[in-house]
Amino acid sequence: MLFCPSLAALGVAAAVLLTAKERSDKEKAAKQRENQLLMDYPEVVSKLMIFLGAGMTVRTAWERIAGDYRDMLGSGRRTPRHVYEEMYETCCQMSRGVPEGQAYGEFGRRCGLLPYMKLCSLLEQNRKNGSRNVRELLRAEMTEAFELRKHGARRIIKYVCNYAFKFTR
Repeated sequence: MLFCPSLAALGVAAAVLLTAKERSDKEKAAKQRENQLLMDYPEVVSKLMIFLGAGMTVRTAWERIAGDYRDMLGSGRRTPRHVYEEMYETCCQMSRGVPEGQAYGEFGRRCGLLPYMKLCSLLEQNRKNGSRNVRELLRAEMTEAFELRKHGARRIIKYVCNYAFKFTR
């Protein structure tokens, strides 16, 4: 068998490019997950606020949100969403005996975004100190979340407009 250095170099280059492509795909998927989590945050806070306002406990509201999502997903009325999958995982943890506070903390860490960590901190604070002012705190958090979502939407629109403008010249 004859050894061809240019063929070996081509093989090495292909391996390097394939590795770079895989890394790029993973980074893109992580960014898409992060964006989806950020876009869903105001909805999650809003639902929690509504259920807590109706007199549910945090855990009951959490389980209701995750259960409703699974029902809608099963019937095809909802597409998979990372935050609700993580909420469902948190419900599974609690049903396996993981303490509620620990399960919420792990949810925040799995999401890996500051707003979710802050939400979990609020929920843990509520669990320990009672629900006297949790609705006001969630209302403030919801307002801030919608502002962040609006800012993110403006950023996306600006990007799309600039991108489209490049091709119309």
